[in-house]
Amino acid sequence: MSEEVAYVENTAPGVAPSRVRRASWGAIFAGVFVAIILQIMLTMLGMAIGVTSVQLPLQPTIRDVATASGIWLVVTGLISTWIGAWIAGRLSGGPRRADGLIHGIVTWSVATTATIFLLATAVGAALGGMSGLLGSAISSTASTQVGQNVAASTVQGLSQQAGPLLPPTGRSENQQIPGKLTELSAQDSELAAAITRLESKGGASRSPADRDAVISLLTTKHQLSQQDAEKLVNQWDEKFQKVRASADQKSNQVGNEDANDVSKTALWGFITLALGLLFAAWGGWAGTASLPRSVEAVKVVK
Repeated sequence: MSEEVAYVENTAPGVAPSRVRRASWGAIFAGVFVAIILQIMLTMLGMAIGVTSVQLPLQPTIRDVATASGIWLVVTGLISTWIGAWIAGRLSGGPRRADGLIHGIVTWSVATTATIFLLATAVGAALGGMSGLLGSAISSTASTQVGQNVAASTVQGLSQQAGPLLPPTGRSENQQIPGKLTELSAQDSELAAAITRLESKGGASRSPADRDAVISLLTTKHQLSQQDAEKLVNQWDEKFQKVRASADQKSNQVGNEDANDVSKTALWGFITLALGLLFAAWGGWAGTASLPRSVEAVKVVK
């Protein structure tokens, strides 16, 4: 018989798992602090790169900067989370790699909660002010063109909607009617109040009483015949209903777009948090796996 010496890595704890301290909050808080500081440092680096890109000859749009900023925050957040979880797993001293994995997940949870709290306090306001510098730099380069476009679109929209209700003085589609209803209301406060009530009720078809009140004012104070007054109110109501339907359609469209944006934001937030959880578990596991293992010599008899 011959004896050989084999070296076996001992990964089992020396004492019963129930008697070993399974959670090291010192290691967890160390990982949290490292993760938060790394995230702040990388965020500042991203701001510096972003401001530099704004000064280039080919200036990016606001949408491009927002997209790049989001990608940068996600990537740097995953990096800082992994490093913080690795440190927590490395310092935990746990006997098993699963202990390091759990330490990494707890580190990620505490860091995420602390980040949300900081963003909701004065620290978040300070970081928001720093990021506002980048937005100001971008806005200053495009403010003139954007302002002209907004002004032009606003004037065009007002002319398209208010034009049928506020035609130029002296222009009338029917020469038998002396003026338009909105022109008369501009000269008569009582008629303007009656039209306002009519608009608030939804138009002439939905409030016959207010419609009759407007017709009565037109016949008594403005010397219109009953037929001309009714025709004038009907023309006004037809244009009013068109403008109202267009406004409702645009409002519904904006509401649907906002709902889609909220849904997409929630989905991407979930994906980001899920990735952070996975990276934290990976980092904690890797940190514990880097701990030195004891090696024992075992005699094998053959």
